[in-house]
Amino acid sequence: MTKRLVPMLVFTALSCHAAGVPMTVRLLTNAPAPQPVGTLIGLTPHVDNAAKGLLVYRYSVSADGGPSHIIRDFSQARDFVWRPALYEHDAVLHVTVRNNDTKETAHDEQPFRITARVRDSAVITPTANPLIALFSAPPCQEGGRFRVVFQREDSHDSSYTPFQACRGSRSNNVYVAGMRAASDYRMRAEISSGNEVTSGPWMTFRSGLRDGDFAPVSVAVPRAAGASTSEPILVMSAASTGGLKRPMATDMDGNVIWYMSSPQFLTRLLRGGGALALGEGANSGNDMRRLQVLRELDLAGGVVRETNITRVAEQLESRGIHSDCKKSGKECVSGFHHEAIRLPNGHILAVAGLERLMPAGTQGAKEPVDILGDLVIDLDEDFQVAAVWNSFDHMDLTRASREDAKCKEGPGAGGCPPIFLASQANGWLHSNALSYISASGDFLISMPEQNWVVKVDWRDGKGSGKVLWRLGENGDFAPVSSDPSPWFSYQHDAGFEPGGSALVSVLDNGHARYKKSPDAHTRGQVWKLDEAAHTATLIENADLGVYSFAVGSAQTLRNGGYSFEAGFINPASTYSRAVETSADGQVIYAQQVEGLIVYRSFRVADLYSAPLK
Repeated sequence: MTKRLVPMLVFTALSCHAAGVPMTVRLLTNAPAPQPVGTLIGLTPHVDNAAKGLLVYRYSVSADGGPSHIIRDFSQARDFVWRPALYEHDAVLHVTVRNNDTKETAHDEQPFRITARVRDSAVITPTANPLIALFSAPPCQEGGRFRVVFQREDSHDSSYTPFQACRGSRSNNVYVAGMRAASDYRMRAEISSGNEVTSGPWMTFRSGLRDGDFAPVSVAVPRAAGASTSEPILVMSAASTGGLKRPMATDMDGNVIWYMSSPQFLTRLLRGGGALALGEGANSGNDMRRLQVLRELDLAGGVVRETNITRVAEQLESRGIHSDCKKSGKECVSGFHHEAIRLPNGHILAVAGLERLMPAGTQGAKEPVDILGDLVIDLDEDFQVAAVWNSFDHMDLTRASREDAKCKEGPGAGGCPPIFLASQANGWLHSNALSYISASGDFLISMPEQNWVVKVDWRDGKGSGKVLWRLGENGDFAPVSSDPSPWFSYQHDAGFEPGGSALVSVLDNGHARYKKSPDAHTRGQVWKLDEAAHTATLIENADLGVYSFAVGSAQTLRNGGYSFEAGFINPASTYSRAVETSADGQVIYAQQVEGLIVYRSFRVADLYSAPLK
């Protein structure tokens, strides 16, 4: 029989420990099984006979007799909201509780059935997000494909969810996203089989009101009359001087058509809908919450899987990285920051900060100094450590930050992850972007405090880790350009685009040029590399007309133009600007957001697509 969550258990304290009696845990749900597709299931563990110590909790789930996969690794966060996959299935939910001090563990599990929401006809169900609907349709024959077409009632323009394979006897379910608030829509199912497309009846849906205020969005440079675009949606990963904000998306007229329900530091969009994000949250070992959590999110903002930095740090101990911030006085893995990308094999590469106390004389310090370097961590599909690259092993420690950057703990923290070992640390690298190279299994990493983009001999975790080359001023490439100051400085979002090409797109924030001339602007650049000859030809060098103090992104569009994000303009009265340029560098469109810092923006055809980079 399925266990029910008794409301008073939410407030239950840890039970008194009876000597010799083992700790036990019961997994409770906020709703009985079965539940229809799309239902959110609250999970809570009830622990008995726990000894004194810090308890952490891990959740995992298996479906239809398959292997169990972690959905949240060990964390002090006790409760979890499980979002079952969008099809009917039989799941087994698992919880493991661990006492960090005694190392005692306890486990419980229970079955949970997800049932179809439909029988003979399609239904549309509102979700907790007022701009997202759940469309459910009856089963279709295997070999066919299902999707949903939707239109605003006062428009003839159609939008589509991506095709997904029919599941035979199982129903079809998909989140429909990309709608304006408080607007009437019609939508219907389409089944493709061979050369035939069968359409269901039109059904109506009214989107809800936005739940909160959003920063004003305006079109700063309108598109020429009659001009069209193949990527009409702009997705923004936003923050402010006060902290993280909710990611959101707009159409080319500046209308908000999607957002997440909670603040997240969105790093990359995922194909099919969803994103990778960093954020605040509980870890498995200390009281820090800032930039502690790495999540994969679905299109509705739900957590698909999650880990935290101290849980990852535990696994790094066996790899020679002393990572416990409480116990170690010399080295500490402090937080995720800036970047996480998905690899073709389903793994995640994420950047994390590594502090190390170094002796006097290091980087010119007169006393022992805290140096903040970076790790690149390869996490498998269960968010377990598969490999790690350590900047202290491969970068020149004598080459200090070009801007003499300092990292301190506190509001904003200058974009640095948390620090633990001193009151401030030298911001040595500040790595902010990764780009995977499928042909070799290597990666690029952007280090703005060095004004370099570095290629690492990674070979999917089996390489030497050594630096193969450095792109940038005083690096390993000779620039080919008529510009007297061609090289980027304090760059963001550098990477090969498209993958497998010789083209590197990058946002040149332009610190070095701005120090020489306050009239200097941020630029969008594309470099063509000849790795054999060690030359870099500047083929795009667009003046964005503004100076972005920090953050930003660069993206190649399908029409041959580019989209660049100048995300932090005028710190005294902050605004951001997404700028589209033609292939010859002319600004042809710009969208502006007041009062927000936009870390990255992504131009996409729909909310189920992702840029090449």
